Amino acid sequence: MDCDKSIELLSEYSVGSLGEDDSVFVKTHLITCPDCEGVLKDLALIVQTASVMRSDNGLAYPDEEILWQRVSVGRRITH
Repeated sequence: MDCDKSIELLSEYSVGSLGEDDSVFVKTHLITCPDCEGVLKDLALIVQTASVMRSDNGLAYPDEEILWQRVSVGRRITH
């Protein structure tokens, strides 16, 4: 039961938006539960990865003109 409640609150806990009672509950639970601590670490990694992908140096989008040229060439080859 504690794990279910903790996991439900982890996202808000990770950004510091929980009230004091819930925050203390999650913090105390994390001390005694390596599984939920692992979920919190995974959540932090997901957020970090998403931030990198959003940055200018992260995910690169192809030039639209070049993309359409490749599609056009691909159509000619297959037809």
